[in-house]
Amino acid sequence: MAAKPAWLAPVVITASHWLGQELRQVEQHAGCEIEFTSSIPDGRRNARRRPIVILGADLVTRVRKPIYCGGFVVVAALDFAGPRTFGHAARISASYVIALPNAREWLVDQLLNRGRSNP
Repeated sequence: MAAKPAWLAPVVITASHWLGQELRQVEQHAGCEIEFTSSIPDGRRNARRRPIVILGADLVTRVRKPIYCGGFVVVAALDFAGPRTFGHAARISASYVIALPNAREWLVDQLLNRGRSNP
């Protein structure tokens, strides 16, 4: 039987300083390690082996093809989660669109749950 590929750390793809700080707090609350990058190609690398990919709304317009992974979340600032963000997220097959800081606990729960179910 072929070995199951090992899961890599969740990845955050954002160039926003504010979203990066918010997501560092999520990382601390979840007690897990998250990889951070501002490059979509770097974030897409090994995406299928990641339990979750978190994409900042600041870069959502730059993604041309869906990213396939364990879970795909677009994260926006509370005042940035407008109709255009939702439209772009639907176009690239994001599972969720959330706004920080309000959805911080939800994202922490997602990281904890996906970490337990994907060894």
